[in-house]
Amino acid sequence: MGKYYELQQDIFAKYVPKISQALPDDISFISGTIIQEPLPLPLIFTTRHSAQEPPQGMHSRLIPVMSDSFIAALQQAGVENLQCFPAELRSSVDGTVWKNYQAVNVIGLISCADLNTSEFTHIIDRPGEGTLPLMAFENLKINPARAREALLFRLAESPGTIIIAGRVVEYLRAQRSDDDWGITLDER
Repeated sequence: MGKYYELQQDIFAKYVPKISQALPDDISFISGTIIQEPLPLPLIFTTRHSAQEPPQGMHSRLIPVMSDSFIAALQQAGVENLQCFPAELRSSVDGTVWKNYQAVNVIGLISCADLNTSEFTHIIDRPGEGTLPLMAFENLKINPARAREALLFRLAESPGTIIIAGRVVEYLRAQRSDDDWGITLDER
């Protein structure tokens, strides 16, 4: 059993692309399930990035926007549970358009937070049989045995949280630095 990390965009990133289209209410990029409804493609995101400050490999967690090269690196590391939708990032600063991005649905929710050693706030109970309460983690610890050696997934206790396996992190870092990818990785 290896290490796990929380995957998020660079926490010091100046800009976060925002989707500029209204999506149907039943579309969720954080449910961990396959999106079967048709989407307006490409998905358009506006950003304050410019030709002088282009976007990096990953942005946002609710609707992750990843570069084609970042997605390719994840797949080369063995990640297979990505549902990708063509996306364009459009600069509101200088009109630059980047077409080498995808909106990514991470398929899979795993309940593996170690509630005995994590620090968290119980937010709300969620209705439904077997549904965990929604939690906000101040200090998340992953139980590796319950993560079942998954390479990339959303945390069932906090679906906005994306978890990545240490061996995938090692592969990514062998290719480029965290800064080059535009990601922050916190060991969990």
